[in-house]
Amino acid sequence: MFVYPWDLQDEGTAEVAARLTGAGLDRVSLATAYHAGKFLRPHAPRGRVYFPEDGTVYFRPDPSRYGRLQPQAARMVRDHDALAELARHAPGLQVTAWTVGLHNSRLGAMHPDLACQTPFGDVLVNALCPSQPEVRRYLTALCLDTAAQPGVREVAIETPGFQTYRHGHHHEFELVGLPPAAETLLGTCFCPACLTRAREAGLDGEALAAEAHRALDAFFADGSAPLPDPQNDPGWAALQDLRAETVTSLVREIREALPRETGLSIIPSVQTPNSLCWREGSDLAALARVADRLEVTAYQRGPEAIAADIAEVRATAGPEASLGFILRPTWPHVTGAEELAACVAATRAAGADRISFYNYGHMRLQSLDWIARAL
Repeated sequence: MFVYPWDLQDEGTAEVAARLTGAGLDRVSLATAYHAGKFLRPHAPRGRVYFPEDGTVYFRPDPSRYGRLQPQAARMVRDHDALAELARHAPGLQVTAWTVGLHNSRLGAMHPDLACQTPFGDVLVNALCPSQPEVRRYLTALCLDTAAQPGVREVAIETPGFQTYRHGHHHEFELVGLPPAAETLLGTCFCPACLTRAREAGLDGEALAAEAHRALDAFFADGSAPLPDPQNDPGWAALQDLRAETVTSLVREIREALPRETGLSIIPSVQTPNSLCWREGSDLAALARVADRLEVTAYQRGPEAIAADIAEVRATAGPEASLGFILRPTWPHVTGAEELAACVAATRAAGADRISFYNYGHMRLQSLDWIARAL
């Protein structure tokens, strides 16, 4: 079960653990580095709407591990150490540290030179760029720091690479309909570090940025101008391959730095459909080879669509990939235990080694009954 530290604090770690184990669950993915949000909590004893601090961690970081990019502990850590509480009150639950990596608006605003840049040079402060050496140092240090915390058996990195243009940023808004090609071009980073990597790979990044600039300008004028195909045009396809190598190599570096006994899983950020994960630099087959496993969201609506997405992920990642799938045991994805059981069966048919559920604090408690029956 994916769990937030504030839900453990407000409802009691022992009480939450008893509910989860009663539903047949044996592991928690606890948010240890997370972003801002506005969350409805249907069963919270107080504060039914919660606003997490932006870009903070939920343990006490060791500043000596880091460079320019320094993590900041959330204020609640002064009163509640969720990892220590789990070790004390729920030793039977294995702990994965759910780590939001490069989606960090706090650090992006503080260090705009380390954030992604659009073809127009706009800084996307919500997205640290994985081409930047200092960003790569930060994420590696964050994973090592997290792995050193009590009870952590695995680190799961969400947003280990680039982000798509649309990411649910605060009041994200446009009055121009963005087709997939336009959205992809806007989300392609052309910061100095990305241009350097392109040059070293024999690509003309400056020319691609200029082409994207011209094409988007024409598209913004009246919507009729054709746009480059970011996946099939040869120059753009080569850039997408380079972006995937950038993310894959970062994950490889983190796996090599982590203790062998600490697992490393990757959560691709693109939620539906998973076939679009290439836009964030996620090559599922390549990531599966350098990480210990992939933890992939299955957030379509209805068992048939969810099963199709799961099967597509298996086909893309390859038969040898270690895969887990994350299900949402609630509206609008499933309507009850029977539909959830069909989704669980689909994960098993795909050879999943783990089934996860998102998210304890967001869902009604009746979803625990659905999980128990589905399992």
